Amino acid sequence: MAICGIANGRNAQPVEGTVLDAMLSELAVTAEAPREQKSRQQFGLGAVSSTGTASVWSSDSLTVACDAEIYNRRQILAGLPHLSDSDNVAALIGALYRQYGVSMLDKLRGPFSIAVWDDGGKTLLLAVDRLGIRPLSYASTPSGIIFGSYARSILASGRVEKKVNPQAIVDYFNYSVVPAPASAFAGIAKLQPGEYLLWREGHEQLARYWEMRYPEDARGSKEELAQQLLSRMKDAVDATSAGLAPERTGCFLSGGTDSSSVAGLLGQIKQQPSNTFSIGFAENRWNELNYAHLAAEHFHTRHTDFVLGPEDAYQIIPRIVEAFDEPFANSSAIPTYWCAKLAREHGMSVLMAGDGGDELFGGNERYRTEQIFLLYQNVPRALRRLLEPAVFAAPRSLPLFRKAQNYIRTSNTGNPERYCQWRLLQKFAPQEILGESMNGNGNGHRDLLAVIRGHYQAAPAKSELNRLLYVDVKMTLGDEDLPKVVRTAELAGIAVRFPYLDHLLAEFTGQLPADLKVRRLQKRYLFKCATRNLLPKAILEKKKHGFGLPIGLWLKTDPKLREMARSVLLDPRTYQRGYFRRPLVEHFFAELERDDTPYFGDLLWVFLMLEFWHRRHMEGARP
Repeated sequence: MAICGIANGRNAQPVEGTVLDAMLSELAVTAEAPREQKSRQQFGLGAVSSTGTASVWSSDSLTVACDAEIYNRRQILAGLPHLSDSDNVAALIGALYRQYGVSMLDKLRGPFSIAVWDDGGKTLLLAVDRLGIRPLSYASTPSGIIFGSYARSILASGRVEKKVNPQAIVDYFNYSVVPAPASAFAGIAKLQPGEYLLWREGHEQLARYWEMRYPEDARGSKEELAQQLLSRMKDAVDATSAGLAPERTGCFLSGGTDSSSVAGLLGQIKQQPSNTFSIGFAENRWNELNYAHLAAEHFHTRHTDFVLGPEDAYQIIPRIVEAFDEPFANSSAIPTYWCAKLAREHGMSVLMAGDGGDELFGGNERYRTEQIFLLYQNVPRALRRLLEPAVFAAPRSLPLFRKAQNYIRTSNTGNPERYCQWRLLQKFAPQEILGESMNGNGNGHRDLLAVIRGHYQAAPAKSELNRLLYVDVKMTLGDEDLPKVVRTAELAGIAVRFPYLDHLLAEFTGQLPADLKVRRLQKRYLFKCATRNLLPKAILEKKKHGFGLPIGLWLKTDPKLREMARSVLLDPRTYQRGYFRRPLVEHFFAELERDDTPYFGDLLWVFLMLEFWHRRHMEGARP
């Protein structure tokens, strides 16, 4: 579930077992979670796990701590005859490191965070898997380097002062999370997907061993490529479910194409119906249980669901705040937790999740929206020069011309600005949002889109669509969706596997031409060709819904949640931090009362979760 450790410089104080104990305690979801550690004068490594994925191994010259699930374990063992199936994963990684060094990372298939102390070279290797499923944070100090799966364990070492990173707070307002490599705490950084760090006597080497690339060089007809895609999807489900007991393995089932296809393929592979679990809502706009039931009936799954209400959300908010040691405003963490808890209560130890499908296959609605804006860019420039003056000369009071002006203006805006136009610091002026302590970090003194711009410009892609897919692999998946699912599942006491984030499948999708992902405004074009004999027609044709939560509505209509939001966000103590300004929050509350949509409630949730984070993780108070 999690690892941590310390590597010292030669003259630093020894690593004490009590320090590692404190770090491990911060990572343990329950006090009973098994833990182990190895420490000597210059280093100490530890692991804690209630799901059996973390382990420690040591020899005369190497010590390994890892949180890993290695799907090609048998193939690796075939090349390491001195090891057996009874050896833990840390021993396997130690043997690979002894034989291949850092390049052993290329040989691993599956999610992992790894720490290897090499006593011969006095070096520490830290690494995370290619898609960033297993997190790892670190802090360099004059005396050494401290690391942990989560920042809280680093702070528990007592070697890093707990201080807010102001720039991370600014980024949070734009992205609703703190994007890597930064963290919410000054001096603590996160490894990004596919990265490793080598530390030796105060010197760091940060490098990337894998990258999501988009050569678009796949060859074959549409039908052949669709068949290949389905075959690779099935192989990914097979690899990630190998060795799992069917009676203890379940699937998240939202009723969308990804979770439904995972459940269907798992049933085929195990040759028995899957166990599936869903969350619904009384509010029809957010409820997709009818599609989940359709998929469950189609695949004859053993299905269980639960209708989530505002009281359930209210009860779990303190535990969600506790679980995330950075501000995290994706409210779908709440139904994700309840779904994982439901599965655990019904005997499951592992859940299969469909995350990654949107970003690999082209399933997000914003990809289709981008294609609409790109249509105008395909109009000859000379014709646009004649058209635009006439359109903008028309009065905005005329609805048709107002829409045309908005469309042209947005289309002419380049990316990533156009792609981010709905983000908080793009919709509202930074000086209206950011408080006094944020001065110099976002009030006109910095590129507010620097993080996403960096990914967009670095994307190894030819087409605009694949550039945006790359951005979402890094940020929507790496910074938001994966932490959401992994952390809430840990909180519920259950492990999660992500078949569609198998790197072999991801690499294949990078080879596919962009127009096979979104074609003529049809999302998931090749995916739907590949799964037309697997999924029900109604699910293939349904409008994407997402695993959302009506939190914005509940902040308006539910008495408890409404009072909670008002009491916290209108508390004078909240504005002592200097994170954000009261007038805008009061404006959002006023608009929430007037507006028929949940929009302003969703905005207020971002501010609420930031204040809750500060009270819990900076002040130590319970929400």
